[in-house]
Amino acid sequence: MAEHELKKIKFEQHVDAIEKHKALLEKLHLDSNRHLDEVNNSLQQLTLTLEEYLKVIGIP
Repeated sequence: MAEHELKKIKFEQHVDAIEKHKALLEKLHLDSNRHLDEVNNSLQQLTLTLEEYLKVIGIP
């Protein structure tokens, strides 16, 4: 896989995680009974995808 393709894939994975987290926060705003574990898991996924993306673009 070419480096450019890997960068694009990691970027798209991170953007997807951002969109999922945004949707979760919108649901949380509308339904205050939502479990905070879901929010925590979503934040962990955002962190993971951001770390992976930064690595492939050369930021340690």
